[in-house]
Order: sequence, then structure tokens, then C-alpha cells
Amino acid sequence: MKTLLLGSTGLLGQAVAQEARRRGAELREAARRGAPIQVDIADDAALCALLDAERPDLVVNCAALVDIDLCERDPALAWRVNARPLAFLAAWSKATGGRLLHISTDQYFTEGCTLAHDEMAPVSLVNEYARSKFAGEALALTAANALVLRTSIVGARGWEQPTFAEWAIDTVENDRPVTLFSDAWSSSIDVTAFVRAAFDMVEAGASGLYNLAAHEVYTKEQFVREIARQRGLSLTAAKTGSVRMLSTPRAHCLGLDVRRAEAVLGYPLPNLAEVVASLLQQYKEKSSHEVRHIASHRNA
Repeated sequence: MKTLLLGSTGLLGQAVAQEARRRGAELREAARRGAPIQVDIADDAALCALLDAERPDLVVNCAALVDIDLCERDPALAWRVNARPLAFLAAWSKATGGRLLHISTDQYFTEGCTLAHDEMAPVSLVNEYARSKFAGEALALTAANALVLRTSIVGARGWEQPTFAEWAIDTVENDRPVTLFSDAWSSSIDVTAFVRAAFDMVEAGASGLYNLAAHEVYTKEQFVREIARQRGLSLTAAKTGSVRMLSTPRAHCLGLDVRRAEAVLGYPLPNLAEVVASLLQQYKEKSSHEVRHIASHRNA
């Protein structure tokens, strides 16, 4: 299967590329910079030209503007990256019969705390990031061959700018004085489990809107404390706080009901302990790779 991956250089894109290769896909990787194919998906003409040139069987869209504060400052940019390109991707899918896998978000819910929201639950769009991503979902779903996955992922990337998960591990290992949000609920899933399940759903022929996340709803604080538990370390300097202290409003009751996805997959999605165990293994592998890379340069 010829697969065009948009947003190939990010945390999710890197994991998708690895899984696509593992499954034997003919992979074409594209991103705004740092990829074999350089394309800005906010450039309508460039995106359409790429689709015409590559003629893929499957397009996986991992490209997104995920900086919530930047989206708030520049709603037009959020629209051009998170929403408008899906109109062209959906049009391509309808015209060619190609499959479209679009990765969405969980940032839609402000009520329910521990509640796992299903795909029909009413949404609350409290910031420009949520509004632009929700519009992107709607545009993608105009194509019958589109699969839209709501999720929240965690993982280790190994870049200079740490991911949330890498920040959490560093916080635990160095017992840093931080504020952990006890009222920010989610069903974040480790990126490795997510991409495997996403490709399994594509291969099963799934289409429409699905939640694909961890089976368990938990808080950001519980996530960090589970890292500490599995590492056998104590958090003596951390304190508990509220997500409401942040400047940009955020949806914070982000639990997702994944039973529809599990019915398609035929297996359960991971719980918190399993997510953290996988994350720590990824982090260990990334760290070992970095050590080997530094050593090889020193010996060169």
C-alpha cells in the first residue's frame, strides 16, 4: 500500500512511519521541514499538487498546530493548518477512492471529570485549537473513506524540546518542584500502542469517527505519580494544583470511551499502568540510542 504521511517529523509522525515500514508499506514522508518531501499543508496548491503527484492509496494526516496558546493568538493560522487542509484531503478521497486517516484530539469536554465520553457526547469548544480541530474532523468526515481518530498521545521523541512525557520523567527522576494538575483528566495512550491500533483499524476497513485512547481515565497528576511508582522514586517537591490557573482556557475532562474501537480491534486498549510501562521502555530506548550516537561521534 502506498502511504503518504503528512507531518512525518513530529512525535506521532515518527511513530507512524516506523509502524508503516514494519507493515511493509511503500511510505512517502512529508512535512513542512526536515522530511524527504517538504510541503506546507496550509498551502492549498502545494498540497493538491503533492496528492496528484504521489497518487497514494492511503493518506495519514498527523500534521497539526498543537500549540494551544499560539492557536489562541493566531486563529487564522490554526484554521489554515488544523481545518482547511482537510477539505482538500476529503475531496481527494472522494475523487480517487483513497483512504484518509486523520488524527484529531480529545480537547472537547469540560464536564464529567472521570467520565469517559463516547463519540456522540456533546462538545464544548473553549479555545481556538479545539474549534479548528473540530472543524477539521467535520471536513474529513465528508469523505466516506475517512477514518477520524480522537486521541491524546504520550511518548518520547528525543528532541531538544521535550514532550510532556519526557518532562514528566525528568520531573520524577530529579524530584523537581512542579505543580501537578489534579483536575485535568484524560485517557492519554502511549504513541506505540496508538499507531499499532490505528493501522489495525485501517486494515479492518473502519471509517467514520472513533475514540482511540487508553481504556482508563486518569489525571495528569496520577500519570506523573504512576511514573514515580514504576521507577521506585518519590515526589517530595511536587504540589497539587488546578488547570484553571493557565492563561488560555482549556477543556479538562478529556476521558474517552474506547469501546467502539475495541470492538473493531478485537482486543483491549491499555490502562494507565500499561501506558506508563510502554512509555518508560520507549524513553529507555531513546536514551540508549542517544548515548550510542554521542559515543560514535566522539570516536570518529
